[in-house]
Amino acid sequence: MPKQVTRIGIIIDSTRPGRNGAAVTQWVYEVAKQRTANEFRLVDLIDYKLAHLDEVYPPARQGPTELDK
Repeated sequence: MPKQVTRIGIIIDSTRPGRNGAAVTQWVYEVAKQRTANEFRLVDLIDYKLAHLDEVYPPARQGPTELDK
């Protein structure tokens, strides 16, 4: 029976401009892939059609919006 390999996705979760998560996630991926018992894959949320945030700051730090007035 073939040995089963655990597949693990390492997710880049930030989609904001100037995000730092990609560099950190790449570092984690480089360290993780040294482990041969598992298979690792980078998953970047920006590659998927989701409702992405494109604000420079999170909504909580941007102040009131038109909806709040």
